[in-house]
Amino acid sequence: MKFLSFNINGIRAHIHQLESIINLYNPDIIGLQETKVENLNFPKEKLIKLGYNVFSYGEKRYYGVALLSKYIPLNVQKGFLYNQFNKQKRLIIIDIPSSIGIIKIINCYFPQGDNRNNFIKFSSKINFFKNLQQFLEDNVDPNNPVILMGDINVSISDLDIGIGEINRKRWLKKGKCSFLPEERICINKLLKWGLFDIWRIMNPKINNVFSWFDYRSKGYLNNRGLRVDLILISKILIKYYINSNIEYSIRKMIKPSDHTPVWVNLKIF
Repeated sequence: MKFLSFNINGIRAHIHQLESIINLYNPDIIGLQETKVENLNFPKEKLIKLGYNVFSYGEKRYYGVALLSKYIPLNVQKGFLYNQFNKQKRLIIIDIPSSIGIIKIINCYFPQGDNRNNFIKFSSKINFFKNLQQFLEDNVDPNNPVILMGDINVSISDLDIGIGEINRKRWLKKGKCSFLPEERICINKLLKWGLFDIWRIMNPKINNVFSWFDYRSKGYLNNRGLRVDLILISKILIKYYINSNIEYSIRKMIKPSDHTPVWVNLKIF
């Protein structure tokens, strides 16, 4: 079963990339972030024809997430359980049947946060992490099959930073988000709960593969970016690992998203 995550940065603008992803990699599960479209205008029928059950949770122009599944889910949850946490459409969850039991798939678009000096945006990011952490602790068993995918908007380690040492230090000094200590504390709490960055586990020393590249500075042309798009899996799933990748080929396309898709293939059915 292949699980793929992609910040599409506007599904209507980059539907051609999604169609290529489906044709090239044939994922069983696709998590999309930053769809930037209301549910009524999501291109659901087109994706149904390609063999997917489609679940979107979006709003006009901003944010938005979706899950596409070849399997009929047993449950669909849009947003957190408490409405006060759902001012922005950033989380969608499905439970799917499999050969090893029910797999809970959580797809998130984490706030970018801007800068620690931007109280509103930075607080929104930290609070999203806290709300997700609380949801997991209250409602999910880490001993069960769990997959958390999405644009996490945090580089877990310095191996995931490819913007150059001068820029790295400058970002930290200015408090710019993506690898601040406060952000890393949050993501490491999720890992400590029982999630594993499987791509990094299998590629422990690679420091030149990234998933986001800035449009303005043409970062992709010089491989200057950040690895912020992740698929995290619970411990029970590690033994089923086959392979994984960060697909640069999709970023090469005409009029691309500024992110690349990432995928993990597990020997389950």
